[in-house]
Amino acid sequence: MKNIIKLFFILSLLTISNGALKAQQNISLSLIGPGFDFGDKENSAIYLTMPGKDKAFVLEPGVRFGAEVYGNPATSFKFSQSVRYDSMHKLAFSTQIMIRLRLFQVYKHSMSFGFGPTAFYRQTWAKIDGYTDEKVYETKNDSKFQTKINWVSAELEYNYYISKLNDLSFSVIHLQPEAIGFALGFKHWFTRKSSHCNTCPSFRN
Repeated sequence: MKNIIKLFFILSLLTISNGALKAQQNISLSLIGPGFDFGDKENSAIYLTMPGKDKAFVLEPGVRFGAEVYGNPATSFKFSQSVRYDSMHKLAFSTQIMIRLRLFQVYKHSMSFGFGPTAFYRQTWAKIDGYTDEKVYETKNDSKFQTKINWVSAELEYNYYISKLNDLSFSVIHLQPEAIGFALGFKHWFTRKSSHCNTCPSFRN
């Protein structure tokens, strides 16, 4: 596992090392909406938001901030931080670092795929009446937070060009260790270069 982590960071550094000072850069802010839980859902009956036995649909509203820098026109490194109001009405967070690859760009439309580790941490559920330990999060004695690291995590993002330096975005994100979610947001570019695509709008400053 340590070798995998080292390899990921080496690849990340190589991605951003080529012309980092002149690289394309952006920041983004998204609203997190509903999602789907693919785990055992042992605690779904006591959820304070949308309770129900074995319920796969979850609603954990929140916000997600991202910062991205490109090594070349199709490859980037992204950091994201999320904060949510979870199903037990407690604060939950996730921190993700990714290498991202652009899958396509046609006129005003583009799509990217990112992968990398995500750290999840939430205010502990351990003292909630009726809570069953699902063996997903790590719970330490007297800790205020439960934690989980997923070394394999991903994001799929669609972007729609609305102006020279701004996009609308729709993302499928890693919401919880065993759940995916959806986010709708806004992306602002500090610098964005032309893709040299005949059908694409000019990104030159």
